[in-house]
Amino acid sequence: MYEDSVNAYRDIVNAIRTAEKKKFDEGHAEGMAEGMAKGKAEGEKEAKEKIAASLLSLGVPLETIVQASGLSEEDIKNLRIK
Repeated sequence: MYEDSVNAYRDIVNAIRTAEKKKFDEGHAEGMAEGMAKGKAEGEKEAKEKIAASLLSLGVPLETIVQASGLSEEDIKNLRIK
């Protein structure tokens, strides 16, 4: 009887640990995906800003840079300040 009780307890503890690990793994994967998406978006914006800054230095008109980069006029004007 005692051994059955101990085995039942171990089974419950193992089930809980398995569920916790599964939930942790799911949360980790979700967090990684969010982090990757955010990093990609930031990298793309940084690349656009570098290209826009180069076009500015070449004297390309602001309207053309807006069309080519997808950045707003405000963002491009801020590049001049940096």
